Amino acid sequence: MGATRGREARLKKEHAKLYPSLIPDAWTPVEKLLQHVTDMIHQDRSQSGVITGRRLLHDEHFEFRGSSARPTGLPEGSTRLSDSGAEPGDPPGLPGNLSE
Repeated sequence: MGATRGREARLKKEHAKLYPSLIPDAWTPVEKLLQHVTDMIHQDRSQSGVITGRRLLHDEHFEFRGSSARPTGLPEGSTRLSDSGAEPGDPPGLPGNLSE
């Protein structure tokens, strides 16, 4: 993962059983949690739909705080990579590097 960019999340107590190695209510850099959840999915792919939602960190399972500088290369107006459908560095145009 890249350098920590200032965004943090904490696991809500009611979802702690899904993430046995995380401490609920502890603020942790989002990058660290993303790596942890990715590792969990690689170890047991059946957990993918349980511990993830529209984003890798399930919005119902975690609280978020802080802000991060926008990664370079993302299309304007998209707040997250998953919202844009494009990878950093893709030229402007439609998501996924399709041209107009």
